[in-house]
Formats: sequence, C-alpha cells, structure tokens
Amino acid sequence: MITTPHPLVTHQAQLKRPRSLLRLAGIAGVLLPTLAGAGGCSSQEGASPPGDGAGGGDSSAGGSIGATGGSGGVSHATGGATSATGGSSAGGSSSDGGSPPVGSGGESPTGGGGATASGGTENGTGGGDSRSPGCGTPFQAPPSPSEQQTLQIEGDARYYLMDVPNDADNTEPLMLVFALHGYDMNNVAVVDLFNFTERSQGRAITVWPQGEGPHPGNVSHWGDQVLKSTWTANDKNYSFLRQIMTDLGERYCVDESRVFIAGFSMGAFFTNQMACDHPDWFRAFAPVAGGAPQSCTAQSAIMVQHGTADDIVDISSGEESRDFWLARNGCGTSTSSSLSNCQFYEGCAEDKPVAWCTGNYDHYIPGEVASNIWSFFSSFESHSGL
Repeated sequence: MITTPHPLVTHQAQLKRPRSLLRLAGIAGVLLPTLAGAGGCSSQEGASPPGDGAGGGDSSAGGSIGATGGSGGVSHATGGATSATGGSSAGGSSSDGGSPPVGSGGESPTGGGGATASGGTENGTGGGDSRSPGCGTPFQAPPSPSEQQTLQIEGDARYYLMDVPNDADNTEPLMLVFALHGYDMNNVAVVDLFNFTERSQGRAITVWPQGEGPHPGNVSHWGDQVLKSTWTANDKNYSFLRQIMTDLGERYCVDESRVFIAGFSMGAFFTNQMACDHPDWFRAFAPVAGGAPQSCTAQSAIMVQHGTADDIVDISSGEESRDFWLARNGCGTSTSSSLSNCQFYEGCAEDKPVAWCTGNYDHYIPGEVASNIWSFFSSFESHSGL
C-alpha cells in the first residue's frame, strides 16, 4: 500500500485548454515531485494561437501535465498558457460507437462486426454473482449529471459527477466506468469527452471524480490555474474511488465484474499506477496521454493511447507505458488490428490484453480515442454471464 504521495511528473507543466476557454497569458508552471529513480530530463516549450471555439478535429490541445518516462527517464514541458487548436468537445475522426467491437462479447453502440481482440471473461472485480447490492432495490431517481456529489474522505470533502442511464431500474446490471481529468482541470471539462453512458447507449454508468484540490465548480476549467487540481497515487485517493464504487453499487444495479477506469494526462499516470496497485478493482484500464507506472508485479488488461502530436506529454512516455505492460503481461511482438489506429498484441497473459493506439492528435481526447476505449471496455464479458 502506498503511504507517500506517488510522484507522477517532474519539473513544470505547460498548460493548454480547449478553444472555448479564453487564453490566459503568463501562467506559471507547476513544480511536481520527480519520479523516483528517473533518468535525465528534457523539456518542450511552445504556445498555440488562440482559437475561436469552433469545430472539432483530431488535433485539439488540452490538459496540462509534465510527462514522466517511466523506467527510462523523464520528459516534461514548460511554458505559459496556451489555447487549443481544436474544439472544446470531442472531435476526432470517429463518432460515438463508430469502432467495431473487440474481444469476446464486445459490442459498440452502432458498430457491426469486425475483427476481434482478446477480451476477458473472468478477471477483474467480483466473482460468482457479480450483481451489486443495489440490484433489486427500489430505484430512486439519480441526481442531474451536472450536480456535484460529495463524499467525506479522511476529513476532506471530495467531489464527483455521475451519469446514470435514463432507463435504469435496478433490475439489469450496468457497467460502471470511471473517467479522470488531467492536472489543473476539473471533472466538468471531460464530461462531454469521456461520456461512456452516452456511448454505451444506456448500458453503463459514468462517474467523473474530481482530483485533489478545491471544489470543482460547475463550469469547465482546463489549465487556467484556477483549481491546480492533481491526482496523486496514494491511499487517500484510492479510498475515494473505492468509496464511490461502494456507494453507487448500493444505490444502483452494477455488474461488479465490469468496472473500468480511463484517465487523461495526470489522470492517465494515476490510472497506470492504479493498474499496478489495485489491478483487481477494475476489469480494464485505459490511460490517455500518460506514462508508465512505477515497478510492480501486477498484470492488468490495458489500452494505452497517445497522440503523435502531443507536445505536453511526449509520445515516448506512452510508448514506455506500452512496453511496461507488454513485459508485465508477457505479450509477444505480433499484433492484430480491430480498431482505428490500434494494435492488439498477441500472446499476452490470459484475460490481460494490451492495446496500443495512436493517431495524429495533440494533448486532447478526440472522439476516436473515447470510442476506442468504449469498444475495449465493452469487449469484456460479465464474470457471471450477466
């Protein structure tokens, strides 16, 4: 169990936001702990011209985090505030459900058949009957997806948003998907980019936890130095996510063998470390624009995604994350492709697939990225065949 703050990034982080947010000049970088045992450092500087808030696309800058290089070294970005080159909503070349399903039993909302990648049937949370305690209880109308929920964790107020399907009734178990924002962001900023309830066509509950810091408010914050929110891989944050799982499982009918987590930027570093520290809490993991965790002995099903044009967290960080999990899961070098810009490695440990996805996008979450994540998550069957 980690008892000290887990170092995710080093030196200063360059800050970017979607076009819909005004450019804020002169924002200082944020000093974060150095990665234990890391090698040398490199840096990137740059600024994108302010946008007008129109359109989407594959290359929209966003988030804010310095990059760690896993076991091989540390890269990072410095600079002031920049505004994004794309829209504020999920762009990309793929729309909701556009990717074919992967794995045994996978199903994208609108996609048809297609090649499959190794999914899972028995790993993850739960065993035997994986229905949560909320199954069969009287259904109470959930709060609005825009209403911040509050939990007390070790004396601190913590916040999250959630989206429960409109036709949920506590009779049919739902998947539960956690979606984490990046550094100096809030959960509001990724609701439209990481909404798996919408992508699943009502088969999943999405929960957007807020990282460490002040109240997230109800308007989007993305690299504007207002919240300076962080994700530190420690027991307190792990308890926060675990408590959300417990509470939602008691209120709603959740398939506890199909609980997943995706994270962006600093949230991706956190997601990677979570896959090391608590691989049994989630069926699969999906870090976007992050980096490898510290050394561990765990094996986890994981989809690693990173943009080739990312100038905040260099793609080498994502490659190191990929290589870390390929080694941990005993994967071979042969790959197959069943999703846009994704390669699935063959020979991985049973129920522990590793996927590597990349495309020409910046430090952002294009629609194709979120679509690939949903297709990956939906490929995993229920442990108990629900």
